[in-house]
Amino acid sequence: MPALPSPAPISPHMFRLADGRSYRLRPLRPTDAPLLTAMFATLSPASMHARYGRLIRDMTPESADRMLAADPAREDLLGVLEAGPDGTETLWALGRLVLAPDGQSAECAFLVHDDRRRLGLASHLLRQLRLLGWKRGVPRLFAQVRRENRPMLNVFRQAGARLHFDSGGEVVEVEIPLRETKILVDKSRPASSAAPMAAPEKKSFSLVSLVIDLVLCAGFFAFIFSVIKSHVQSLDPRMINLWGALAASCLTGVFWLAWQMLKTVFRFQNRDRA
Repeated sequence: MPALPSPAPISPHMFRLADGRSYRLRPLRPTDAPLLTAMFATLSPASMHARYGRLIRDMTPESADRMLAADPAREDLLGVLEAGPDGTETLWALGRLVLAPDGQSAECAFLVHDDRRRLGLASHLLRQLRLLGWKRGVPRLFAQVRRENRPMLNVFRQAGARLHFDSGGEVVEVEIPLRETKILVDKSRPASSAAPMAAPEKKSFSLVSLVIDLVLCAGFFAFIFSVIKSHVQSLDPRMINLWGALAASCLTGVFWLAWQMLKTVFRFQNRDRA
């Protein structure tokens, strides 16, 4: 039996992102066609390719009208907007939910402008689309994401999605159970070339990062060594240098571990804001 239409749309609300700015999420209306046209006009070709797999060179007023003429019985279209000093709004992101013909699932998709990436906007939109799917009574959402679009795949994975990788394919099938909260990665399909996508990303080697680590550790060692030398209970310079160096080395090792943990925390925070 097809799922019933949503009893009520998402209520417009204000929220803040990591940049400290205030944004408003609300359903998009046919009168928002100029905002949609302006947003697409400033998207980068890379964003268009990652979302659609091809370059849409121009969002005409007619195309915008067709996109915004959603059937409320089967579609929901959300926008994230920011009001300027003069009161004019700028559309920075949009999300769409389309009920499948059998009413047992719904396709979700969203697009975030290049200037508002890595702030948590995609995750906020996905939460609203999941709420809409739940209100419509569907047990799951599904989406299609291009294989190279890792930030978007991370957003879905952290939301509890199953990622279905097709060996050699360019598109990853994403399934989001609305009644499950565990983060699952499907392994039922062959995915030899895509295994790294399903696993946590490995940090690549960076010569600059290594040099920074060495400089910080060397500076910390020199500082601690100069402090500890005066506290070594000996008059023999060799013993003072030996025990001072050993103690400073131990403390520098602790400093290095703490520094690596701090960098890992910041790296994951930046990834979660995608």
